[in-house]
Amino acid sequence: MAKDIPRNMPDETLLGEAAKEADQKVWDLDTVLGFGNYQHFQIWVVQSLIAIIGALNYYHLVFMVSDPPEWGCVDDSIEACVDGAAETNICGGGEIYFNVSHQNFIHSLPVEHHWLCDKQILGPGVLTAFYVGMIVNSLVFGQLCDTWGRKPIFHLTNITFIVCRLVSFHITSHYVPFIILTALGTGFFPVGVRAGYTICAEICDEKGRKYAFISGWVWWVIGLAVLPFLAKYLGDWYTLGMATTLINIILLFFYPLLPESPRWLLGQGKFKEAAKIIETMRKVNKDAPIPNLPEILEKIANMDKKSTDATIGLLSVIKRKSLIRVSICMALLWSVNDYFYVAGSMNVENLAGDMFVNFSLLSLTEMPSVFIGQFLIDRFGRRWIHTICMVLSTVPFFICIFLVSNPDLGTVVVILSVFSKIASNVGWFIMWVQCIEVFPTPLRGTGMNVSVMISTLVTMTGPYVVDLGSQDLRYPFIIFTMFGVLGIVVSSLVPETKGMPLAERLEDIDDMVDNFKFFKWKTWRTSEELDQQKPT
Repeated sequence: MAKDIPRNMPDETLLGEAAKEADQKVWDLDTVLGFGNYQHFQIWVVQSLIAIIGALNYYHLVFMVSDPPEWGCVDDSIEACVDGAAETNICGGGEIYFNVSHQNFIHSLPVEHHWLCDKQILGPGVLTAFYVGMIVNSLVFGQLCDTWGRKPIFHLTNITFIVCRLVSFHITSHYVPFIILTALGTGFFPVGVRAGYTICAEICDEKGRKYAFISGWVWWVIGLAVLPFLAKYLGDWYTLGMATTLINIILLFFYPLLPESPRWLLGQGKFKEAAKIIETMRKVNKDAPIPNLPEILEKIANMDKKSTDATIGLLSVIKRKSLIRVSICMALLWSVNDYFYVAGSMNVENLAGDMFVNFSLLSLTEMPSVFIGQFLIDRFGRRWIHTICMVLSTVPFFICIFLVSNPDLGTVVVILSVFSKIASNVGWFIMWVQCIEVFPTPLRGTGMNVSVMISTLVTMTGPYVVDLGSQDLRYPFIIFTMFGVLGIVVSSLVPETKGMPLAERLEDIDDMVDNFKFFKWKTWRTSEELDQQKPT
């Protein structure tokens, strides 16, 4: 007969028994974090706002610098552009007309400042400044995300974005200062948004991370799908820019609600701070408190600890062969996926029909991608499904090379482009999951943002590649196909992460690479196999 605990036992004794039981239990971080109302709020409220606002911030410049679809000289006898002519000699210095009734017209910066003829390159130049800013901010704030923490970098990049954008919109007639401020203000995306996403992923257990991935993706798509119609409704670059910048002020009010990542705090040895956050999480989730939580977290952090690196940062990537391999693969994959994503979206101007509708349509193709991607990776793993997505993304681009020059096949090209976008979106989602899972917590911010920095160097050529369509519509699709072939090869070289806990130590990467087998499909263990290995 089981021995009952006396009802009149002192509370101190009960607490002592609970503490003893907690000390003897084998804890893992996912179990300590759990998943409940606290994480649901962060995922479905905070992260949703981050995703929508981040999408608006990321792409608003595309519409602000879009070229006028039809323009010319009021005096038909005057040649519009003369080679080497200054702006004052466009249309001989006479009046210029724009077809404002065209379905693709928006009062953009090229319309307002007459970035036409030889100055047409100034529009893509703004986007180039945007990409340069992504590189610089990723290099600077990406490492700070792992040294200062996720939360301060999230808010710092948001404030910098707001200030720089608001000032830059009032000095657009001074091109050099304008693009400098554009570059300096490009920090919230990618670094700030990814810092917020990383926090939401790192406060969750394995089950919760699936919801975090889905939420971040779905609300990002909603933001992208709304943006073109917002641009068309507002009708001019200034109103669009101000609206999509001032909305970031909302995120400032979430400072006390967005926590620091407990996983990052553990990596920094800040066990009491991590315990305080986890205690709040468990209280909101109505989970039982864990006695001696700081001591338990310290045990988890030091469990099987083998790393001898005195400092963890960008140098750690260079010193470890496994990290070099993973970093190169993820950087190349990010480059290919971003090229499909960014340049493919910009290429709507080379597709038939309304560019606002096409942009929204291509964006909405991302919506099912997260559900398709999550379904596939839960059953078949990340690696080979990503490779298949690369094949399905590349083949339609290859076919378009032979069709795009025929005006009668414009609808077919749009359909193929949409199909390619769907496949590449699934691949992008899988790559995002892989990036979070393959980089360890101490280097997750650095690894992701270095990948973004390298991909940005590549994708900053996107506007110019898209502009090649004005010379020959086949050129953009030829380049997209070449990138796709590279992606097919590299995606097959990334270690499988399905069925593995979130990487916490540098040695976790060594294990992934050492156990890598190219021709093996299933490398993960089933839940039954994992249960058999659990201590009894």
